[in-house]
Amino acid sequence: PPEGLSGRTGGRMLGLLMLLLGGWLEVCCGASANRGGYPTFTDEIPFRISWPGAEFTLPATGGLYKEDDFVIMTTTEKEKYKCLLPSLTSGDEDDDKEYGGPSPGELLEPLFKRSSCSYRIESYWTYEVCHGKHIRQYHEEKETGQKISVQEYFLGNGVGWWKYEFCYGRHVHQYHEDREQGRNTVVVGNWDAAEHNEWAKKNVARSYQLKDDGAPKVKLVSHFYGHGDVCDMTGKPRQVIVKLKCKESESPHAVTVYMLEPQTCQYILGVESPVICRILDTADEYGLLSISS
Repeated sequence: PPEGLSGRTGGRMLGLLMLLLGGWLEVCCGASANRGGYPTFTDEIPFRISWPGAEFTLPATGGLYKEDDFVIMTTTEKEKYKCLLPSLTSGDEDDDKEYGGPSPGELLEPLFKRSSCSYRIESYWTYEVCHGKHIRQYHEEKETGQKISVQEYFLGNGVGWWKYEFCYGRHVHQYHEDREQGRNTVVVGNWDAAEHNEWAKKNVARSYQLKDDGAPKVKLVSHFYGHGDVCDMTGKPRQVIVKLKCKESESPHAVTVYMLEPQTCQYILGVESPVICRILDTADEYGLLSISS
């Protein structure tokens, strides 16, 4: 409705507004500072209004009009009116159309199922986002004797979709528990000593670091588990390399488990714990540990 600020009759004011919202809207649009760089409307600039007729209606297509997109215009007779401006977008576009695509959870679900981690490397800090698990900020620095010192902060933890079951010398399972559907298990790999030994002949199964006195010390062993469930994407059995690493901690029973998928259905399972520190030195040339079942 018109906002008449003078004492003119209602009929004349209505007629002026109908014109203002009709044939002269292009003039309003052209003079707006936000629409093409023309001078901004001010109350000091008078406008002459022409009446287009009583049958005029606003267009239903093209540039549409919104109540919050307007400018106050002043006529040569000092009358003030609100002029609605056409929108810059096409009227065919429905700004209020409901989104029918996947939810944020559905978009992120592949990341949780792949058990992948993303990294951002800065000049000092490295940021690790393991989807559904944690966000870690850390810095690695080599000290005397090639010992690596890690300064790390866990910025947050999450509950991942997948959980992992590692039984040394037996299998690696990846599973998800659902209250309604029960437990969904994927066999990532099964242990076969002969197959692992063949793998160890071509890959590094036992890694060392130097102690303070210069003597070598086993820091990491890698084991191959093959013949897992057949992968839908590759048509081949899943396989995983399990990396057992010593991790010093004030809590002797602390365990860190993570899984990466550098190639489709070919995984790396990392297990880090103070418990591993005590048995790494028993590793033979194939990286096999001398522990009880």
